[in-house]
Parts: sequence; C-alpha cells; structure tokens
Amino acid sequence: MVVAAWPFAVFCPTVQATLAEDSAPLRRSLVPLKGDRLSATLLSISAEGEAAFACDSGERRLALGELVAWGSPVEPRAMVQLVLADGGIVVLDDAMPITEDDWLIAGAETFGTLKLPLKLLAGVMVHSPIDPQRRDQLVARIMSPVAEKGDAAAENRDRLFLENGDELRGRVVALTDNGVEFKADVGPLSVERDRLAAIAFDPTLRAKPSTAPRTLVGFADGSVISAKSMTLLEGHFELALLDELPLSADDAGPVFVQPLVGRVVYLSDLRPAGYRHLPYLGTPWDYRLDANVEGTRLRAGGAIYAKGVGMHSASRLTWQLDRPYRRFQADLAIDDQTANRGSVVFRVFAGARELYKSPVVRGGDKPLSIAVDLGNARQLSLIVDYADRADVLDHADWLNARLVP
Repeated sequence: MVVAAWPFAVFCPTVQATLAEDSAPLRRSLVPLKGDRLSATLLSISAEGEAAFACDSGERRLALGELVAWGSPVEPRAMVQLVLADGGIVVLDDAMPITEDDWLIAGAETFGTLKLPLKLLAGVMVHSPIDPQRRDQLVARIMSPVAEKGDAAAENRDRLFLENGDELRGRVVALTDNGVEFKADVGPLSVERDRLAAIAFDPTLRAKPSTAPRTLVGFADGSVISAKSMTLLEGHFELALLDELPLSADDAGPVFVQPLVGRVVYLSDLRPAGYRHLPYLGTPWDYRLDANVEGTRLRAGGAIYAKGVGMHSASRLTWQLDRPYRRFQADLAIDDQTANRGSVVFRVFAGARELYKSPVVRGGDKPLSIAVDLGNARQLSLIVDYADRADVLDHADWLNARLVP
C-alpha cells in the first residue's frame, strides 16, 4: 500500500538532537527501503513524516514510508509483563499489578505508573519463563482463545496458568498484591502469586485490533508496543495505544522502530494462495507468519525480528499479488532456535520462473540480505529446499520478507 502522509502526532518541527560528549548515543542498524543498511542513532521524527538519523557520514533524513526498520526488539529482562490485546508487551517492575473496577494499575520499568482499561489487555505474565522459547509459548497461550468440544462457554472465561502446569477457568474477581481472587467452577479461590505463571483474561472482552496505521516500537526493557502515534523530543517520549491511550517516558527512547504502513508491503500481512510441504521422513511442518516454524519469535544472528515468514524444508509457499511489484527483499537465515544446526537453500520464483537461488545457508550463518527484481510478476513463490543433512532442524526464516512497488 502507498501512504501519502504518516499519521504520527509530533508536537514540533524536526528536532535536532544534541548528543552530549559523555553520553553513549544508541546506534542501531538502520535498514532503508533503498540503499545499504547503516549504523545510526535516531534523532527525531517530524510532523511531515520524516525521520532524522545520525550516521558516520552525518545526518540522514528518511520519509518513514522509506524505512524498513531501525534497531530490533530485545528480550524482556523482568518477570512480570503485561500482554496487550494486540500482542504487545509492557514490562513491569516486578510488583504484582492490581485491579480496580475495569482498570489495571501497575508500575512499568519504562513508563512508570500505568492505569490501563482491562479491555486493552490479553493477560499478565506473573512469572515469565527465562527461556525465550517457553516465554513465547506462554504469550501464545495467553493470546489464543480456548474452545473445547462440548464446552461452548470455554472461550469466554478467564484462565489461570499455574506454575505446576495446571490451568483453572472461571472469572477473575480481583488482582491484589498477593495474588488473584478467582471464582472457579468449584467455587471462590484465592491463588497466591507464587503459584501463578500467568493470567489470561476473557478474550471476548478485548478491544478489537485497530485498523489505523501503526508502528512497532521497542524499548530497552523488552517492551514492544504497537503505537498509533508517537513523538520523541529532547529525551521525552510519548506514544498512543488503542483508543488513543497515551504512554510517556523520560530519557527512555526506543531501541526499535518499524513502520507497518508506507511503501513496504510485508508478505506476512498477505494471505498465501497455496502451500505445499514434502516432509523427508513423514513429519509435517506448517508455515508460520511473523514466527518461526515452532511458532515462537523470529530470532537470527542474535537479533529478534518482528516480521517475516517461517518455513521448513522442503516446502513451497505462494502468493497471488494484487498488483505488480518491482522488488522482493528479505534477510535469509536459519532460526537461532536450532543452536547453529540446520541447512537449507532458499529459492524465489515468479510463476514457473526462478528469480533467485541462495547458496547453502547454515545454522549460525549471518542473515543473508537479498533484493530480487520481480519484473512486475503477479505470482510469487518462496521455496525452501534440503541441503546438507536432509531436513534436520531446517527452521528457515525469511526475515522482514517484503514487497516494494
């Protein structure tokens, strides 16, 4: 999609950031739509949708529609985390959040004291697993509605996930400093905080995902938020969530910014037209959008990626394109989940015509950046083939897989 203007609400013209000599400016990888990636510090965003960055060669300005990403998300470093209704994460200060009527009150590492309507929340991770894969799986459990055969009311209940693996269903009466007051099928219960792994609120009460233009914003504590608007001015950062609810922070600018509108069209935001997988020994694998084939976050080269496609050898995933595009761009890698194992060959087709074939990409290799001329093709297929050892741990990631008109 092509967007003429960026909807960020910035309260002033472009700000020239002053970097003190004794400060450590945050330099992150800047990936523009055109040209090579750079190491850069984010300075400002203007009301006209222009971002300013400090690079070795001087200041560089980019329209946000010309930006793929700056920086990358980081792993959360605290145990207690809010899971927002749109999948975002807000890291808390390890104190138990409490509820008052239809509001949740909590202390956040980056944003200070928060008061959020419960409809903006999917749940709370009380004891977030240290292992990143288990943490991702717990977030997925919180986000997904539950419906059991013969239990029509299962998906409109709150759920408690206990540290011993048990799950309780019913209604959360209140969150307190000590735990949860819960009305279960067997009657009222008081569940201590030490016994809780996570809480998932009734998914039918969540606010619907916004269709407004948005951007992903990540912070040093591991929070990642889908913002409708944001501004960064002289160390003060503000953003708006669903329903225009504001969050703000001082001296805590982002470490990751990725616009989800503009000239970039991500394949993971489009519905595939077909998928075929040929398992080597009969174990089937499905593809995943914005996740690896295990359903957890895309991680490669020690970095986290918010957008992309996860596939397994040997498989073919096809999209019918609604309009012609000039280029396909992506970073190719084996997911870090494999601990440096696995090997594949990535291939890109337009109809029956092969446009690109990678060298063998192995676990532990640095992500391989590609830009493929599509020649205005109306069909695009991504193929992952076997390489060294059949399909052993061939967890292939098409990172930031995107179309450029």
